Amino acid sequence: MTVILELPPVLTASPCVADPDRWADGGNDPTLKALCRGCPRRWLCAKEALHTPGIEGLVAGVHVPKEGRTRMFALRQLQSLAAYAGYADQPTIP
Repeated sequence: MTVILELPPVLTASPCVADPDRWADGGNDPTLKALCRGCPRRWLCAKEALHTPGIEGLVAGVHVPKEGRTRMFALRQLQSLAAYAGYADQPTIP
């Protein structure tokens, strides 16, 4: 007897790949944050963001504003995510 299983679709790429502008302008959108936080590349994304000068937008589930104290806080959150995943070569945030 054969049984057909209904499996959810598998994401072959990060959700941000299909529409990167949505993440750049996403701000604090909870739907986008949830997609980021469920992405298998989240930790690597945090590491790559720390090596990208002037990064802003929604990265690894963290909203990174263009400037100000909240930007520094967001960059430290990304640094923490990258360190948690074992990426020890991230730059130091002042």
